[in-house]
Amino acid sequence: MKEEREFPQSSIHTNEYDWSPTGQFQMMSHDDLAKLRQLMEQNLTDVNQSDINSAESMWQQYQSLTQHLSQQLSEQLRLVLEPTKAAKLKGDYRTGKRLNMRKVIPYIASGFRKDKIWLRRSKPSKREYQIMVAIDDSSSMADNHTKQLAFESLAVVSSALTTLEAGQLGVCSFGDDTKLLHNFDRPFTDQSGASIIHECTFEQKQTKIARLLNTSVDYMKKARASFGSSADPRLSQLLLIISDGRGLYIEGREKVTNAIRTAVDSKIFIAFIILDNPKMKDSILDIKVPVFNEAGKLPEIRSYMNDFPFPFYVIIRDVNVLPETLSDALRQWFEVVTNE
Repeated sequence: MKEEREFPQSSIHTNEYDWSPTGQFQMMSHDDLAKLRQLMEQNLTDVNQSDINSAESMWQQYQSLTQHLSQQLSEQLRLVLEPTKAAKLKGDYRTGKRLNMRKVIPYIASGFRKDKIWLRRSKPSKREYQIMVAIDDSSSMADNHTKQLAFESLAVVSSALTTLEAGQLGVCSFGDDTKLLHNFDRPFTDQSGASIIHECTFEQKQTKIARLLNTSVDYMKKARASFGSSADPRLSQLLLIISDGRGLYIEGREKVTNAIRTAVDSKIFIAFIILDNPKMKDSILDIKVPVFNEAGKLPEIRSYMNDFPFPFYVIIRDVNVLPETLSDALRQWFEVVTNE
């Protein structure tokens, strides 16, 4: 007679496994990454003068280099960017878009008195934002070696927002002039990133921030009008400015202040990301400027940041801290907007 074997009860086993990222960039040391970033910055000049294929290859390197950072930012912003568009059907209404089939039989049985048998889109579930990313294309970005950090920041932000499907994304460059590089009505793809790298030369001589703000307001007003979402009257618009933050008063303090006020009055929320290269001798925090209060008297020397015109800004020295820093800042800023 064949003996029956006894098997143990079902059990769960977990083997040791290294869940850390295995990409080629994540496995590199800090020094190797620094050398790679320096090489990529040197190659940017050649990319601006070459064909679009080289720019596509460069953009793919930026995405690979910052992939883990964009994933972190995406998860952290998921809770910050609260849903604003009603996309889920809910409730018992006398009129609506779709019948609630569970209410039909009670409706008939009641002699057609219980007529709240319709569903409406009333539960917010989909985020609807229009976010414009403005990149400083002035020569100071190249002088301060922050253009590499600018493209890494763009790769992190664009990948995170695309993953979240947080509405529409636009990109523009600014300096002497403001140029729209990617419009809201087009999806952001690898070709979009490559085109932006190809277009940004960092050779413009001045940083005309007031012109950027006025032009961006026009862009975003037209985008709001063309969005055409009657279901979402609370469409939120955000302007993210990526710059080294230097020389912002070239057009005059009053003109810059008025441009910021116009943007705020247009319900456009502005967040300024200051890129401060730690390898440079002078940090933006060390810059001093003279302030002339009265004629005939010696000027008062103040810190440049004491009179920084934008109320919401964050200083980034290391792109690795961008996800946590930006998400924390946006959380605070959106709380301010929500409470107003």
